[in-house]
Amino acid sequence: MLKKLTGLALVGAIALTVPVAAFAAETQGSTFHPLKQLLQEKAQAFGLSTDGKTNEQIKADLKTASAAKRIEHLNKAAAKLGIATDGKTAEQLKADIQAAVLVKLQAKATKLGISTDGKTNKELKEALKAAAQTKLQAKASKLGVSTEGKTNKEIREALKAAELSKLQAKATAAGIATDGKTAKEIRAALKAGKDAKKSAALNKKAEKLGISTEGKTAEQVFAEVESALKAKWEKAAK
Repeated sequence: MLKKLTGLALVGAIALTVPVAAFAAETQGSTFHPLKQLLQEKAQAFGLSTDGKTNEQIKADLKTASAAKRIEHLNKAAAKLGIATDGKTAEQLKADIQAAVLVKLQAKATKLGISTDGKTNKELKEALKAAAQTKLQAKASKLGVSTEGKTNKEIREALKAAELSKLQAKATAAGIATDGKTAKEIRAALKAGKDAKKSAALNKKAEKLGISTEGKTAEQVFAEVESALKAKWEKAAK
């Protein structure tokens, strides 16, 4: 999020900065005006009309549009973080967003046992990135996945493939087809199979206790079985 904010802060500057020296080619009598063309291209990117406008007018329009775009992005970022935006300037919003992001990073770091004292957002991000890499490497080691020379992204992809392979083997052993299925679909199928087994065992127990299961949910059957068993134990205790 902070990278986006930094980029936003540069939008205004980029929109208004034109290397004049680069346009020395605008010699007398030339019909090509690189400065005008560049400004028109920037204006077009913002959806602004340039008809009949001077360079100074286009620059002013770009400055206004850039500021509005920056506020729009900051408002969206603030809304995601639950930050009030009414009556705030871009700088105030930016400061509030940075503070909120810092709190989130500190909470995440604390959860992972990382010290946050005196650390900036950037330092916390680096520490969290290092912790994430360590965690990935440990997980990869457990699954027998090599991490040597691999980026975090490559390790994640390798882990994803290894986990899919493991799920496929588990599903095959349970008699579940895995062709064309994603890891999420296989997990769902395994859970459904497990739930079906539990339900069958519960219904069998209910049947032995003379409890009807017709039209009842698993929770209802379980509650009745539990109640019946409790009554049975109490009777036996007497």
